Amino acid sequence: MTVSGAKAKWLLAGLVVSVCLNLFLLAGMVAGRMHGPLGGPEGKGGMVMATVPPELKSIIRDKLKARGPEFREEKEKMRDLRLRVADALAAEPYDPAKLDAALTELEQSAGKLLHHAQEGLAQIAAELTPEQRKQWAEGWRSLGPRP
Repeated sequence: MTVSGAKAKWLLAGLVVSVCLNLFLLAGMVAGRMHGPLGGPEGKGGMVMATVPPELKSIIRDKLKARGPEFREEKEKMRDLRLRVADALAAEPYDPAKLDAALTELEQSAGKLLHHAQEGLAQIAAELTPEQRKQWAEGWRSLGPRP
């Protein structure tokens, strides 16, 4: 199926907005660079650490740090892919297929990064005692709805 004309432009714009929003949310969750209530006053730890009770912070922080190399590699790849998206956006003549391919690669890379994060959290949870998992669960519940 081929889409062309105004419908194609709206579809492409929606795709770009969707990918950008997903990357923004992913960056906030995984990179741990958010400030304020999610990451604390210094902005350390991001949303995941905001869910961790004080008595578990050192345990979970150490376990997350051990997984750091996996994240760094994929984050570097995503940085390169964002540059490909920028190049495709600025290209003359504009090639929608080139932009679509770059956005697809970026989305796949973001998915891998999110998968690593989820896998890591599941492994950490498996290593905690039932009481520690309950404490951590209360931290997740305390986040409540986002403004």
